[in-house]
Amino acid sequence: MKCGLAASEEHLDTTAPEISTVIFDCGRVITMDQDSACARAMADFFCPSADLAEFIAKYTLERPPYDQGLIDAFTYWNNVGAHYGTSVFAEDVSKLIRWDMQSWFTINAETVSIIQELKRRDFRLMILSNMNEEGKAEIFGASRYCGEIDWISLFDDILLSCDLLQLKPQEEIYRTCVERAGTDAEACLFIDDSPANIQAARECGLHGIVFSHASQLRSTLRDSYRLLN
Repeated sequence: MKCGLAASEEHLDTTAPEISTVIFDCGRVITMDQDSACARAMADFFCPSADLAEFIAKYTLERPPYDQGLIDAFTYWNNVGAHYGTSVFAEDVSKLIRWDMQSWFTINAETVSIIQELKRRDFRLMILSNMNEEGKAEIFGASRYCGEIDWISLFDDILLSCDLLQLKPQEEIYRTCVERAGTDAEACLFIDDSPANIQAARECGLHGIVFSHASQLRSTLRDSYRLLN
């Protein structure tokens, strides 16, 4: 795989690249943004007076080894608790996991509609997501449906950081993804809400779209990549 900057996705290009594989991040792309009420419940567990934005920053800071599969949920939540001088006991972990999963897994029906259209057009579809074991259980379980649509079944391959022991935006995970796609990096289009993750993908030769909302994604896929009508 060649490492070099791929084309920008934001401008109309009359020579659109030949894309065969479309790769989706999950959080804030297939799912909606984090639910603030559930995030508040987690913050209150540790400190009822905690500033929510500050809690989320600390919660996020401790996330990478958990999502990479290097630590379990009990260790992760105790790492979060250490910021507040709070120990988390085994009986608390299931409650925190429940709030955490509820905070993330409201499925974006507009994104699912786009995925369905790409599927009908015979693109190879993949997920590449930083996700812990509890998130994996959620997407293959309670949250695999959007209404009556089994959105998980639309994908040809699902790559999660907890399985790969790799993490975006590390270069290695993009190389693994391209290998699993079975094509060249230049034929892959990656969609993620994180500019840093998209930049890393572009540096490994993939094309990239920074996701902000489904209507923006739809118009970019149509106008810049000619993947939709």
